[in-house]
Amino acid sequence: MEIADVSLIYQDHYLLIVNKPAGLVIHPTYKHSDGTMWDAVLAYLEKQGGDDWQPPLLPDDPEWAGAPPAIRDMLRNKRLERLWKEDGLLPRPCLVHRLDKDTSGIVALARTERSRRHLIKQFHDHTIGKRYLAVIARGAYEWAQPRTIFTITRRSADGQETPVDGKYFYSATNTDEFILDGPLQRDPDERRRCIVGPDGQAASTAVKVLAVEEPFVFLEVQPITGRTHQIRAHLAAAGMSIVGDQMYAPPDHIPATNLPLARQFLHAYSLALRRYPQNDTCHFRAALPQDLCDWLKHSCPSLWKAWLTLNV
Repeated sequence: MEIADVSLIYQDHYLLIVNKPAGLVIHPTYKHSDGTMWDAVLAYLEKQGGDDWQPPLLPDDPEWAGAPPAIRDMLRNKRLERLWKEDGLLPRPCLVHRLDKDTSGIVALARTERSRRHLIKQFHDHTIGKRYLAVIARGAYEWAQPRTIFTITRRSADGQETPVDGKYFYSATNTDEFILDGPLQRDPDERRRCIVGPDGQAASTAVKVLAVEEPFVFLEVQPITGRTHQIRAHLAAAGMSIVGDQMYAPPDHIPATNLPLARQFLHAYSLALRRYPQNDTCHFRAALPQDLCDWLKHSCPSLWKAWLTLNV
């Protein structure tokens, strides 16, 4: 189902999962006051109306026994009010995480207060699995160089850990995992971008190499923490840039390709979370968008074939 330009992946009383296209701002700002993903979702929900959820009929609590009838009625009404407040639909759904304007993919919204708390705790505990697809190439701006300790650790299938640098992405096997670790902060010289710096918040990013076709590397990326521009800033600190990134990639960091890419090759394609109230683990996926598929086919055919093999 389409919500304006936003695809609906999943919906129930407690949860809404959507697939945001690139180029769409996720939430109104002073620069983008309307025409956002948020506006599209609100318009969809307003048109849809409420649902038929009702609080469960519960027996009186044992400690109410012996209380006067008026007191028992008051306690029942108080409990009913609490159930509506905690499990009834919020006036507006709550965004529990965000994507950059030019990043496409999965976004989750909580529709009730208890669902919101349930999801926020998972983000806080780093138990939600967010996976992105990215294509990178060598090259980054000088301002992106780490200004404090930044490490890249290569973890082999046998568990052995070795400190490396970004060039090892090009020689990795698909059983290797890289952990990028360094605090992220706003760049004091340009507040719109982020850098690895001494005043930053702790940030860790896990990276797996899916395929290599010089000068490109196809990655699956899992942010362990959730800092602003984390994937883009960590890769830039490693001396790499996401293809098509207008902020972190130097304009000449890759050779011209058969099909220009109008935005960054970064797509949030997978989200795993525990759904309220069942607490069961659910996996959601957003297909690779057509513009990224077309670019892979025309510019990196071996990466495209690798993706088709992995995506069977």
